[in-house]
Amino acid sequence: MIPERYRVNLPPYWYENRAAEYHFEAASAAVDEFAERTEALGKQFFPLLATYGLDVWDWIYFGQKQSLSPEERRKNIQRKHWARLGFTPSALRAIGLGSSRLKLVQMVEDLDDKVIRYVFPMEDTFDTRNAVQAVEKIRPVHCNGVVVEPATRETIVLRDVLVVGMKQYHTVGEFRVGMTLMKRLEEVVV
Repeated sequence: MIPERYRVNLPPYWYENRAAEYHFEAASAAVDEFAERTEALGKQFFPLLATYGLDVWDWIYFGQKQSLSPEERRKNIQRKHWARLGFTPSALRAIGLGSSRLKLVQMVEDLDDKVIRYVFPMEDTFDTRNAVQAVEKIRPVHCNGVVVEPATRETIVLRDVLVVGMKQYHTVGEFRVGMTLMKRLEEVVV
């Protein structure tokens, strides 16, 4: 009997053909192996699933291979991609969901304090560093930053040291053609 996955594509007069039955039974292992190879190759076109194609994604986004673990390389690629999307609510939601394990994060725009607030349940593990660095990369001047809140009645103090690139511009009176931005790094304690 011809397997059902091939039978749906064949006309009815092939159902009792013994030669076709032998052919499809013998070829099924090769067809399955080809499908697995095709699926593995297809994953290389998506940077969050890529394994051996991760070097190509590093070259596309950074111009060189990163010397980090594959998970950190994927997070850096994802941050770079979000930076290209701009400061939009959908990009900010994607940053929150990408930093959460259970994907139960809510992104709230606090217009009074001019901050982006990520609220998540206590059971969830939230990658604070990834979220803050990704938002800081795309944050415009009018936004004051990111607030991360676990949703619980208990008070928890989180402490982490993040390095955020702060840009300092020249004043208009001292600006000349060809001058670049003055940059400095500041250490921000969260």
